[in-house]
Amino acid sequence: MEVTMNIKHLAIIIITPLLLVSCLNSNKSDWVVKINKSDITKEQIQVGFNNLPEDIKQQIPAEKQGEYIINQLIQDEILYQEAIKNTLNLKEDYQNYVKTLTNQFEYQKKQGLIDLFVKETINPKIKVSEQEVIDAYEKNKNTLFKAYEERSISHIVLKTEKEANSIHRKLKNGSNFKTIAKTKSIDKTTAVNSGKIPGKFTENNLSKDFKDAIFNLKRNGSYTKPIKSEAGYHIFKLDSKEIVKEKELKEVKQYIENQIFITKRNQEIATLLDSLKDSYKIEQNKELENTKEKTKTETEAEG
Repeated sequence: MEVTMNIKHLAIIIITPLLLVSCLNSNKSDWVVKINKSDITKEQIQVGFNNLPEDIKQQIPAEKQGEYIINQLIQDEILYQEAIKNTLNLKEDYQNYVKTLTNQFEYQKKQGLIDLFVKETINPKIKVSEQEVIDAYEKNKNTLFKAYEERSISHIVLKTEKEANSIHRKLKNGSNFKTIAKTKSIDKTTAVNSGKIPGKFTENNLSKDFKDAIFNLKRNGSYTKPIKSEAGYHIFKLDSKEIVKEKELKEVKQYIENQIFITKRNQEIATLLDSLKDSYKIEQNKELENTKEKTKTETEAEG
């Protein structure tokens, strides 16, 4: 079993990019999809876009993100309605949770009830064995948990290639890197710290050009030739390097167990939703379909 959280969602309804744009721009009905007469609105979809985590954005192509958001909203609504059917909204711990909310936002109350439903109906079904943890560790030992090198770096950023080459020559002739970084670098955030970039870097969190240059530096204090980016021309200096040892099973056991649990929980939710989808009437707003066709016609006419 992979120790990663795969994005799984039930493809209940397909929302094309054109329909999504038309529904968000439309002045017609506020609702986009109904689930047993409960609305998913344009505002909810827009909030979903605004709050879509970066890791999800990286995993889902831009043209599929609208479909993902709407399907997530549909799934949440189905789980919420199932929680109501199971009268979880009447439970004392849920009522106490609602009382703690500073602002009685409907989405907070709804999410709290969904979380309670998952906790009481899904989580008890999930078991993670010791052997599953061991197998996942062995499978990922040479990738996720292998030893790796971290490097601390500083840089000087110049506007032009000519300036960068001039500074590079001065460094080769013995000029002080920290002094030049403070006085010449256009990256003022790092310039105040003599060019020091916060944090540590691995080969996995640098662009290819930066990675190749920085990880080819052999000794502390050595620096790269100028490298072009959108920000300007960088000269990187290696401050320090450190080998982070391979993670032993005992160090990552809880992490692996949590990831397997999350994967199994997602699978259980997907199975439940699949079994329930015929019990829920899911309706797409026909007005928006008409808006989409009008937008398409106007776009083709302009072309």
